[in-house]
Amino acid sequence: MLSTLRLLSISALAALTMLAAPLQAKEYKTKDSDVVKFVKRGLGSNPGLTVYSVKILDKVPLEEPKGWTAYAIEFHLGLKRKNKEQNITQSDILFVNGRYVAPDLINIKTNESLKHSVVLNFQDSYYDADHLLFGHENAVHKIAVFSDPLCPFCRQVVPKLFRIAKKYPDTFALYYYHLPIKMLHPASVPLAKAIIYLKKHGNKKAIERIYKTDFNYRETDEAKVIAALDKKLGLKLTVKDINTPDILNELHHDEELAEKLLVHGTPAVFVDGKFDRRRTLYKKYIPKSDD
Repeated sequence: MLSTLRLLSISALAALTMLAAPLQAKEYKTKDSDVVKFVKRGLGSNPGLTVYSVKILDKVPLEEPKGWTAYAIEFHLGLKRKNKEQNITQSDILFVNGRYVAPDLINIKTNESLKHSVVLNFQDSYYDADHLLFGHENAVHKIAVFSDPLCPFCRQVVPKLFRIAKKYPDTFALYYYHLPIKMLHPASVPLAKAIIYLKKHGNKKAIERIYKTDFNYRETDEAKVIAALDKKLGLKLTVKDINTPDILNELHHDEELAEKLLVHGTPAVFVDGKFDRRRTLYKKYIPKSDD
């Protein structure tokens, strides 16, 4: 099944329908309708497919190389198998520059695939009161962060976001989303659940302390992680406390949202909806007098 889905990807489509994309395009303003028609035309050339819909989910201009835009495309297909039809909905990234299109762009020096580095914009509809951790809802700037409480980089970046949102609540509203990287830090999963519990019960100070406390990140036993929380922070939590349906639903929601946005690592920081790869964009809104 996986191989079939890969064959249906836009990348495979683009690779089959063109030999190469020139590095530079002529002056031409790309229309969204042109991109949609291109995808429909390519998918529709397969007699085993029925194309029901193609839509653009988002567009992200690339910082480098200039002139290219990553289009996130979603397409709904009918895959004919004998006398039955299987409905499939997929999404993929397509790079567009004027009249030219490419399934991927590769850095010739680093061999880095730019397709794997694309992160979509954080839409207004994704902000909600349940995820507002610090700052005022009507603050001038919104920051959203996907974090793993045991990620070393998160432990450097996220406490700074806590501080500036607390200090300048009219300037920054900080929305916190959970993305524990279980393969690297299995103990981060129960800690993420604990953070959700603490947030729901208004204990934000304890959330900040978790980011400053050492834990055995390799621990896979939730009971032992919770016991460590009690020992080090004095939190009287139980495994049952952190596994209620609302907590599990929030964690699942955040992980699904990260996948939708193509977020694969932490910390992933968005400022006013734009992905901040360097995690420093918020600094230009901090008063210069702040040390």
